[in-house]
Amino acid sequence: MTPSETLRPAMDRLQRNTLIVGVIALAATLIALFTDSQHFWQSYLFAYIFWSGLTLGCLGVFFLHNVVGGNWGVAVRRFVESGMRTLPLTLVLVIPLFFALKVLYKWTDAAYRAEHFATGHKAAYMNEPFFIARTIIYFVIWLGFGYRILGMANEHDRTGDPALFKRIKGASAPALLIFVVSTTYAFIDWIMSLEPDWYSTIYPWMFTVGEVLLTFAFLIALLVLLSKREPFSNFLTQQHYHDLGNLMLAFTMLWAYMSFAQFLIIWAENLPDEIPWYVRRFSGGWGYVAWTISIFHFCVPFFLLLMRFIKKNPSLVQKLAIWMIIIRILDVFWIVEPAFRQKGLEVYWTDVVALIGIGGIWLSFFIRNLKARPLLVLHDPRDTYSLFKKAHGHGH
Repeated sequence: MTPSETLRPAMDRLQRNTLIVGVIALAATLIALFTDSQHFWQSYLFAYIFWSGLTLGCLGVFFLHNVVGGNWGVAVRRFVESGMRTLPLTLVLVIPLFFALKVLYKWTDAAYRAEHFATGHKAAYMNEPFFIARTIIYFVIWLGFGYRILGMANEHDRTGDPALFKRIKGASAPALLIFVVSTTYAFIDWIMSLEPDWYSTIYPWMFTVGEVLLTFAFLIALLVLLSKREPFSNFLTQQHYHDLGNLMLAFTMLWAYMSFAQFLIIWAENLPDEIPWYVRRFSGGWGYVAWTISIFHFCVPFFLLLMRFIKKNPSLVQKLAIWMIIIRILDVFWIVEPAFRQKGLEVYWTDVVALIGIGGIWLSFFIRNLKARPLLVLHDPRDTYSLFKKAHGHGH
């Protein structure tokens, strides 16, 4: 059965409203395409990177849960599947960027390649046809693995075949490995090549971890929002929140480790090909953003998530998750925009409106996917908490 009749009207309204807001905001942003095309494309890229990261994060969490199991994934499984099913939308939204490569990426300029040896040396890899081809290949991989395993999961829901469940786990392990490798190359292409003379081997892995962290924050915020409604009100336990909070803590620590390792190595080496990336992001007002991210993306959530009572309190963990979503937006902005705005910190109205525009459309498609199926999967073999409650005859 699909979402209850009491919840469906609210979901219908939210789907309609997010779509209206998204279309209006994106249409408003398009005005800048004719008045200030450079800032339009900069803002569009920033917004696209953020929301596509949430789609890819859901895909990664889907594979991860199939491999490692756990009760935490049963509670958010429909959210994860609905998020990964926005992949076709994400593919459509990347197409406009193919027409803006010369505006966004310096390596498309022959004069720039001639003046910069490091960029010219990468011309066989960094060229427009190959860039577009690789992006299409990434989506073919993600759609192929994602929808194939999702189809198997849906079939398992219908039949409960244990052999099929083992096949899902067996297929998800290599899919997870290929996902990590392909997203690494995607973020090299889409973001790191904005500054083609610079490189870091840990950077794309760090960005992938950050997007998975964003996904866990999104899942927690949404789960708590629906926790008092059926079917979640009689299903969720404190342990579900605790498990998800621990995962958010783990990815917060992993993101911080990778970020600090990259900074420490590059700053200590102080090489002319590497250090300018950080110099740009610590100068002209960008440094204040960097310190904000350092404190509120790691230090504060790290210490708060060490406390069990916070992770087991739905209201508190939801507030922390919402804050993490906000700080992830700031982090993506700090990574993307200084590549263009090197004189100092600049924020344009298109940055905000493009984020709302793509976000509204993304959320509308997400809600549409969420409405299509039951919000909880009955008889998932990983749901041991429900079995424990029944065996001991108690609820929460």
